[in-house]
Amino acid sequence: MNELKIKRIYGDDVFQRGKAYFKEGRVLTAIRLENMVFGEVAGTEKYVTHVRLDSLSSTCTCPVRWNCKHGVALLLQFLSGNYVDGNKIMHDLESAERFELLKILKSLIDGDPTLLLSIQQTRMEQGTELRTSAEKQIKGMLQAIKNGYADENFAKALAKVIKTYGEHLDKDLIFYILEFLVKNCEGYGYFYNDYYDYYFGEEIFQNLCDAFAEKSLEESDFKRLRNLVEEDEYSMLDPFLVEMVTPENAPKLAKFSDHVRELLGNDSLYVEFLINAGKMEEARRILRKSRALNEGERFDLYLRIDEKEALELARERRYYSSLIWYYYGMNEHEDVVTTFRNALREKVKLKPWPELYEGVLASIMICKPEDSEELLRGLFDICYLFKYYSLCADIGFELKDLEMLDRLLDKKIDYWFKPDHKLKLLRYLSILEPEKAKEGLRTFAEELINEKEDSAYGSAIECILALKELMSREEWVEYLKGLYKRHHRKDKLWGKFRDKGIKVKKEGDNLIISF
Repeated sequence: MNELKIKRIYGDDVFQRGKAYFKEGRVLTAIRLENMVFGEVAGTEKYVTHVRLDSLSSTCTCPVRWNCKHGVALLLQFLSGNYVDGNKIMHDLESAERFELLKILKSLIDGDPTLLLSIQQTRMEQGTELRTSAEKQIKGMLQAIKNGYADENFAKALAKVIKTYGEHLDKDLIFYILEFLVKNCEGYGYFYNDYYDYYFGEEIFQNLCDAFAEKSLEESDFKRLRNLVEEDEYSMLDPFLVEMVTPENAPKLAKFSDHVRELLGNDSLYVEFLINAGKMEEARRILRKSRALNEGERFDLYLRIDEKEALELARERRYYSSLIWYYYGMNEHEDVVTTFRNALREKVKLKPWPELYEGVLASIMICKPEDSEELLRGLFDICYLFKYYSLCADIGFELKDLEMLDRLLDKKIDYWFKPDHKLKLLRYLSILEPEKAKEGLRTFAEELINEKEDSAYGSAIECILALKELMSREEWVEYLKGLYKRHHRKDKLWGKFRDKGIKVKKEGDNLIISF
């Protein structure tokens, strides 16, 4: 596992927000147990997040629910090595003395007496009595929500019961639960929180799938499941179907792969199922022939089968974006430069991934090939096309090309053109073209002030202080007076000026500025 693989699964935007959470120390706990990492991440509130280490996918109690920024933060916490190793703890417990285990158990029960119920359940007699008890409890819970809203507490309780009794649920009971949840979803509210606009209850279906995969299955079971999927107008069964793909369940369902493919209806998920089920040849065949897979999906899945073959396939099909991304993640900077050069020469369109071009720029700077200028100009044109203006500015600085930088002066700041990059651009121009820089700084300061945000005010003041270096004292004071007349009601702005030792005081009709 590395950051590159996490980015591939979560996408750039989610990855960057998750990385910011990780850097801000928002991961409160991280515990590894078997092939999972369990954690709590502080967001708008405290969220419980689970991550699978095999697929790097995550579930979370936040409104997004699946593969969110909290999952990224937890993965990065694990990657940093700052987590509790539950596997080691369990290993240590296996060799512990009986009195030590009893002492630990008593302390846990003192903290949560309901644990006694779980202990009692694990010691209950197997067989008919337990199955009857499970069926009675589950059916009672379902009938209670038939005409009433099922909240998150109910969903958690039902998921826990299904997990606890999983091995004792027969197929008929599993289908009863699935059919009930599909046919009555309008009555109990779809496991949907309309106030905060998010779905919950995925764990119910995941646990049902885990129990289903353990049974002695027949083709008729999958036909029954298919009929139920066709009735499912609100995609309630999606978490159940996705759970089939996991490394735990795929090997158990391998002999029904044709039925699984029909249920999934998604080549990317199905290939992942085949890989987890150990059916590599069939996975290879689909990866080479499927038209439903995009470049990134095909390459990433093939990497899981055979790295060498994946690279050969990518070169054969000119998957230059994926190759560059792969080589950069492996710190193979010369291969990044070579692949980017080939893409330019062959006029292959690269993907709109900003990190891809950051990697290309970094690799060119590290390798410093003879054709660096040609490569940088080609990189500038691509970044300009995608409006990645911060990267364009960095390339312009490197080449010391005023014409390039001049093309960025009228561009508005946004996610891909940060205020500090535009300010750096204007300061750079102030040395070479002071009059043009003065006009640009004035305009940029006004744009920032009109955003009415603290961070923007801070950048605006940096612009205004840069103007101070380009103007005479008298000109700058007059400029500041005009600024005050236009924005005198913005107390936070002028408070930041005072923090910089610049004071504006009104005496009658006069403005007194001291600094």
